[in-house]
Amino acid sequence: MIRISTLIRLLAVLVTIGVSQTAFAHAVLLGSTPKAGEMLADSPKELTLNFNEEVGPIFFKVLDKTGKEVGKPGEIRPDGNNLHLPLGETLANGTYVLTYRVISADTHPVGTTFGFSVGEPMADMSQMSQSAAESSTPWTYAVAANRWVLYATMLLAAGSALFTLLIPTPAGVGAATFSLGRTSAIIASVAYLLAIGIGGAEMLMGGATALLSVDAWSRGVGSTLTPSAVIGVPAMLVLIYAFGQGADKPKTGALTVGAVAAIGSFLVTGHAATAAPVWLMATVVAIHLFGASFWFGALYPLFKTAGTTDATQAGVVMTKFSVWAMFSVGLIILSGLAISFVQVESPSKLLGNAYGAGLIRKLVLVAIILGLAAYNKLVLTPALEKGDATASHRIRRTIRIEIVVYVLILGAAMSLTLTTPPRAIMAPGAGGMAMMNEGFKATVQANGYTVDLDITPAKAGENMIMATIKDKDGQVISTLADLEITGNLPAAGISDVFVKGQNTGNGMWHFMFKEMIIPGDWKLKVDAFINDFDKVSFETTVPIK
Repeated sequence: MIRISTLIRLLAVLVTIGVSQTAFAHAVLLGSTPKAGEMLADSPKELTLNFNEEVGPIFFKVLDKTGKEVGKPGEIRPDGNNLHLPLGETLANGTYVLTYRVISADTHPVGTTFGFSVGEPMADMSQMSQSAAESSTPWTYAVAANRWVLYATMLLAAGSALFTLLIPTPAGVGAATFSLGRTSAIIASVAYLLAIGIGGAEMLMGGATALLSVDAWSRGVGSTLTPSAVIGVPAMLVLIYAFGQGADKPKTGALTVGAVAAIGSFLVTGHAATAAPVWLMATVVAIHLFGASFWFGALYPLFKTAGTTDATQAGVVMTKFSVWAMFSVGLIILSGLAISFVQVESPSKLLGNAYGAGLIRKLVLVAIILGLAAYNKLVLTPALEKGDATASHRIRRTIRIEIVVYVLILGAAMSLTLTTPPRAIMAPGAGGMAMMNEGFKATVQANGYTVDLDITPAKAGENMIMATIKDKDGQVISTLADLEITGNLPAAGISDVFVKGQNTGNGMWHFMFKEMIIPGDWKLKVDAFINDFDKVSFETTVPIK
């Protein structure tokens, strides 16, 4: 049996490797030319998108109201965190859709659609948004399926190794565990490699034969799927070797290295492990995966033990497992709560979004499996130790249910990796825009008037504020005389930072607030000059992180 200190030292090494990678997260659109909802006097010669990180362009288009691409675009030109799209033809007066899809550093395709107009106010976008937003691809489902296979087989391979290192079992059970672990490692090694090609095909929105193209594999190689495979495939090869040597005299060193490296391969990609602060979240995710893999890897050998040994001997194995299981459950719960807190930020954000719904499903399934585990420990394991032969049959039945529930948990966990967490979502903005950004949105009323504010990215540094004023009937006021914002941060002694708005047309006003360089609760006062004589003031608090 391996010493726990050895596992901890190896974990520390892999966490260090994981956090040395770039801190990847979803790409955030900080600004664009033209802006969402902006009315341009003349046709633009070039369109620009500005992100918080370098991105890989998949497409960047301008569509008319029918969904047809217009403007005779040239080649997309990356420039640092910016993407430029030159237009070879003049856009006639009218309303247009700017739509894009890019690959953020964590391999997730990110895109959005918003409208702007040339020479006239922007028309209703409801009829064009559907065709413009079509970005789904069958490869999305292939990515999800392969990711589920990778999750399941990696956890089984690593978990089988951890179970062998920590829990002694009868010879027949050990051999069966090694056979399952070896098969899982073989499948996982293939899934690691397929993830690169399938992921690239999905990024490119390729057709049925995209997996056979060089472009798809090239795109996948340029993502964080590659460092994950660079760690994961050798880990699986080490485990294949270790499992192939037999369970009589297990290769504890190879089993340890393979299991720890397998966990480490998941620390260089994905929402949770790459969330800030990376060093802490990578450690928390590693702990979570260790607990989950040990539990998952234990189910089959425990099932086998209950069916092939006498009740008393099975009870001894179950009791030893229970000791480690309590420790494992504690790690899973604490690390899971930490991950959920970072991703969701507050309980209120569990509702109204796909990530929260998926997390709730996972938590319900976890509660079910913990209930089954408690029943096994408190009722069936003592019965086994007393030699109750019927307990073996009953515990095998509950383990079967646990396996099914665990498979569902893996599906829920996998879906969370494909869904944008609330920390990276900004509520839909004006003009049909749906940015997958961090940000803050506020609606404030005063004297019957309303101001809608969108602050992006709501982080220390320069922030973009889009504001719209509505009258007492809820109609957007497009004839405002002027709009001004004054910012204060009392905690830092900052007061009366004045910013004047730019009327972008269609009732929208644009501000660039460069002075929000200190995080905290900024007090904003919005002065709306309805005409030359009437002014309405709104006040709100904006949390800047």
